Amino acid sequence: MKRLETTCGYCGCGCGIYVNVADDGTLLGITPSYNHVVSQGKLCSKGWHGFGFVRDSRRLVNPLVRNDDGSFRETTWEDAYDRVVAGFKAAMTGEDNTETIGMLSSARCTNEENFLMAKFARKALRTSSIDHCARL
Repeated sequence: MKRLETTCGYCGCGCGIYVNVADDGTLLGITPSYNHVVSQGKLCSKGWHGFGFVRDSRRLVNPLVRNDDGSFRETTWEDAYDRVVAGFKAAMTGEDNTETIGMLSSARCTNEENFLMAKFARKALRTSSIDHCARL
């Protein structure tokens, strides 16, 4: 078994964790980093047990494109990226794209990451339509 030191991704706290991985690459579980400055060996229930999605059979592993009839089909990452770029270019209609582009950020991000998201939305995408899930 290998123990990979990393940071928990469930919220913006940045708790230190070890991801326990079997020799065949199977995720076995999570343990806290006892010397980490933030978590000091403690984790919330999501940090301890919130890794089931990694092996879930319903997890998407390839991008999907919606067909005209509403169904989905798999596509390549290159095609998906090209479609995203084309969509943003079509939506960026002028100096103020507030009516055509909106951004959603997350309470799981750090303050710095949310600041960068807002800055990106305002400067690069020229929109002031920014929201997040922390107020729900």
